[in-house]
Amino acid sequence: MKYSEAKKAIEALSSKYSVNMGKFSGYFNIKYKGLKIAYVRSRYNCKVCYEHYFKNLPFSNKLYMILSELAMTPLDERIDEKKYRVRAFGKYLNLNVITSDVFLSDNTNTEHFKTDFTIKEIDNFKQREDIPLDWDKVELEEEHD
Repeated sequence: MKYSEAKKAIEALSSKYSVNMGKFSGYFNIKYKGLKIAYVRSRYNCKVCYEHYFKNLPFSNKLYMILSELAMTPLDERIDEKKYRVRAFGKYLNLNVITSDVFLSDNTNTEHFKTDFTIKEIDNFKQREDIPLDWDKVELEEEHD
């Protein structure tokens, strides 16, 4: 499980949950109404603070399952790969996720069109003969959430 997936799953449980990464500790911290209730260390373990309080929280069992899955995930698999937008001729490479057709347009990701790609995906595009781009002249813009 990736940090971003765990954050999304936890925050979906209740708007009273918040998640952040400790700047110095590197811990994945979970708060409920501003009180730190649990964290996952960079190694393979999670820690619950205030166990009596924790077990009475809404969806505490589900929360613990999410934290456990994150803690079991190898460290190098927890971080999302960087994604990039391919810019050419003032527009962005778009992939139709249904047909796999590519074209140049705006940089908006939608349900049917993808514009953010990993380096591996971009390398695969370079091998496709149906994409007539000079790859030495395109710009890669780092995607920011």
